[in-house]
Amino acid sequence: MVKIPLWLLLFCTLFISDALSADHKHASSSYNLDSNGLALQGYDPVSYHNQGPEKGSKEYSFEYGGVTYQFSSQENLETFTAAPTAYLPAFGGWCAWAMLDGEKVDVDPETYKIINGTSYLFYNSFFTNTLSKWNSRANSETEEVLVKKAQSEWRKLESAP
Repeated sequence: MVKIPLWLLLFCTLFISDALSADHKHASSSYNLDSNGLALQGYDPVSYHNQGPEKGSKEYSFEYGGVTYQFSSQENLETFTAAPTAYLPAFGGWCAWAMLDGEKVDVDPETYKIINGTSYLFYNSFFTNTLSKWNSRANSETEEVLVKKAQSEWRKLESAP
C-alpha cells in the first residue's frame, strides 16, 4: 500500500474542489442570481417567450452553465433543455438599460421585452421603469443601436478580471 502525505491529499482535494466550483464562481459573478442562487429570481425563462413571465418550481429545476433555472412545467423544462441558449436572458439577467452604462443592476423579472428572440430584463421600482426609458430612447436611436451598445458594455464586463 502506498502512503501519500497528508499535505498532498489536502492540496489535491482543495485543487479539485476549486476546479469543480469554477463554473459556479463564474456564474455567480456573471449572472444576476437571487439569494438562493436562482436565475431570474426563480422565473421560468421559457415563459417569457410564450405566455409571459411565470414563477418556476423546484420540481422543474435545471442547471445550465453553473446557473440554476426553474420552470413552470415539464414542457417548458424540456423546451429549455433542447435549446438552452435560445432562452437565456441577455446580459446574464442584469438590467438592459443599466448595461448601456456598463453597470450590473438588479431587475424586476416581470419587466421585460423580447427583442429578436432574446429576453431583455429591466429595473422597475421606486417610480423608475427603465423599460419605458429604453423604449423612449429606442424611438430616437433605434433598438438595434441600443442592443449593440449594451452588448459592447457587457463584453467589457465579461472580460474584466
